[in-house]
Amino acid sequence: MRRLLERQQAGELATRHVRAVAETVGVSERTVWRWLEQAKTTGQLEAPVRQGYAVSDEVWALLGEVGGNVAELRRRLAAAGGASVPSASTLHRVIRRDRRAGRALMVEREPERWPGRVGPIRSASWA
Repeated sequence: MRRLLERQQAGELATRHVRAVAETVGVSERTVWRWLEQAKTTGQLEAPVRQGYAVSDEVWALLGEVGGNVAELRRRLAAAGGASVPSASTLHRVIRRDRRAGRALMVEREPERWPGRVGPIRSASWA
C-alpha cells in the first residue's frame, strides 16, 4: 500500500498498478482503490481487518442445550429479543469455523433423530 501511495503522490499511479495488487491479494480493483482512499485519509497503510460475527460463550452454551441444532438456536435467540440475530447461514458458518478450530460442543441432550417416533420400527419377522 505504501508504494501505491508513493506512486499516487508522485502522479505515477496507473490502473495497471492497482490491477496487479488486486490480483496478487485476491480482491477487486475497486477494493484496492477504496484502501488507497482510506490510507490517504486515515494514514493506515495496512488493509483493514474485517470483524466478523463471533459466537459468545452464552450462545455456545445455548447451542449445547438445544443439542447442536443451529435452527433452534436461532429461533431461541430471536425469541429472546437479542439486539441483532444473525442469519441462519452466518450462524452455521461461524459454528462450523469454531468447531474446526477445536471448540467443543457440550451437548446436554441428544438431538432427536426421528421426532414423534416412540420405539423402533420392526416388521413381524424381527419378533
